[in-house]
Amino acid sequence: MDFNDLQEKLEPMFEGAEFYIADMKVSKGHGKTFLQIFLDRNEGNISLEDCGKWSDKIGSYIDMNNIIEGGYILEVSSPGVDRIIRKERDFRKFTGHSVKITLKKPLEGTRVYYSRLTGYGNNAAFFEDGLSFSMEDIQEIRLNPDYDQLLKKHPSSS
Repeated sequence: MDFNDLQEKLEPMFEGAEFYIADMKVSKGHGKTFLQIFLDRNEGNISLEDCGKWSDKIGSYIDMNNIIEGGYILEVSSPGVDRIIRKERDFRKFTGHSVKITLKKPLEGTRVYYSRLTGYGNNAAFFEDGLSFSMEDIQEIRLNPDYDQLLKKHPSSS
């Protein structure tokens, strides 16, 4: 089963829910399918408790609908602070944020650019400084958080 097919089969679970699949990774090995699902919510943050509840729901849904043949390992988590931006809804959600863009092929001698996301349309992503790339040329767009600011907001409890 490929990524798009699996995502299409799981999407109905999230209709009307405040959660959605932000990203997914599927791999096979040792006779099992390893499925990582990264959930986000429309508003606010996702908690460990949310991930646990959705893990149970998704696992039951996969089993009841025979979506994956044979054994599988399911991991449900948040996409993290340096998440990949892949879906149009996430381009809208993270407009104005700092990102790291990795291209499939070098442009002007580099494959990696850092900029601020300014928009998305016609299968292209737009950035500050007039940068824009077709999604076919982009390997990955990832949030590029300011870790110093994050640590100031959430100091460790040691």
